Amino acid sequence: MSNHIKAYRADLHIHTLLSPCGELEMMPPLIIEAAKMAGLDLIGIADHNSCENAGAVMKAAEGSGVRALPGLEAQSVEGVHLLCLFDRLDQAEAMQKSVYANMIPFRGNYKYTGEQFVVDSEGEFLRYCERHIALPTSMDIDDIYGRVTRIGGIMIPSHIDRQATGIIDVLAMIPQTPDFDALEISANITPRDARIRFPSVGSKPLFQNSDAHWLSAIGSRRTILHMEHRTVGEIKQACRGIDGRRVENA
Repeated sequence: MSNHIKAYRADLHIHTLLSPCGELEMMPPLIIEAAKMAGLDLIGIADHNSCENAGAVMKAAEGSGVRALPGLEAQSVEGVHLLCLFDRLDQAEAMQKSVYANMIPFRGNYKYTGEQFVVDSEGEFLRYCERHIALPTSMDIDDIYGRVTRIGGIMIPSHIDRQATGIIDVLAMIPQTPDFDALEISANITPRDARIRFPSVGSKPLFQNSDAHWLSAIGSRRTILHMEHRTVGEIKQACRGIDGRRVENA
């Protein structure tokens, strides 16, 4: 067992005002301030199908004591939401490139595009994201998993108990492949009840994150990660219980 294991309080699923369902208050400096007030050590930034605000949150986090992992919440062709997190912004941007290249075309008056704000680290408006990021991609779950893994990230199915966009509602079970490192449950169910209600979850680690779309939600759900460093590699090792690392439900 490592002598350098620490307990990190993590909320790995936070949206910004880039997501069309995110509140305007979800600006980088306010997200970091809310994370600090909630006592978080580690957060994940995961807007729908895009990481265009992740770099701004990472910059806002500098010197704060909070580490922000860049990522996105990809939506597969099956309609499943998938939390994809990385250590570095260039990794997240590489995944975003794949997502953007595989977005399903939309014809019609799609009003959400006017509400997708790209901002800087101080929350100042830069531009609108004009892609239809709330729509599914044409990539299936296996394809997204493979791309995230090759880039060096971790992919965790989002809120598996939720209707319409949770993997269990869509596929009726957790598939044996891909071999997910962990699964995320929503605030509407406890880890114990999730394992009873959904037997295919098995013994996989269960993360509870806030899926925050407004500031007061940040840190309302969290997972304690016992690991050496705040990195994706360490999160994966915690999921496997390597050398004293582990995932604990708060």
